[in-house]
Amino acid sequence: MKSLMLLRHAEAMPATPAVADLERKLSPDGQQQARRLGMWMAARGWAPQALLCSAALRARQTAEAVAVAAGWTTPLAVLDRLYNANAVDMIAVLREQAADIDQLLLVAHAPGVGELASALTTRRSDLSLACEPATLIEVVVTLDDGSELDSNCGRLHLLLPA
Repeated sequence: MKSLMLLRHAEAMPATPAVADLERKLSPDGQQQARRLGMWMAARGWAPQALLCSAALRARQTAEAVAVAAGWTTPLAVLDRLYNANAVDMIAVLREQAADIDQLLLVAHAPGVGELASALTTRRSDLSLACEPATLIEVVVTLDDGSELDSNCGRLHLLLPA
């Protein structure tokens, strides 16, 4: 069994013409959301063996704050491919992960995170879960090898809005 924890980045500062989208920081509320999520995940014994995130600053800050609050030492893999990725792109990234990983946390953006959860847990490709900032979704899949990851291979185990 594999546990895929999918997290939309926490609340970011509003977009402005002066700041590129990739460089938007977490808001003070977003920083608190990320810390709370990390403590919540640690209290449940979650400790991912892989931690992947988008190259956007807000996603990196979310992943780092969650990891620090949870006390994880898992290295953070920052992937340009996850910036505004869709479900198909995210599945491709997940398929490339080591076969022995049983818990993985992926931090990315909407609508991709919700689309990924929908793709993995339903038969309909047009269903998309609405993900507010700092929404955590756990999808459980029963696969021997992550390279087999595909649509409708998992079940929705948790949907935790911020």
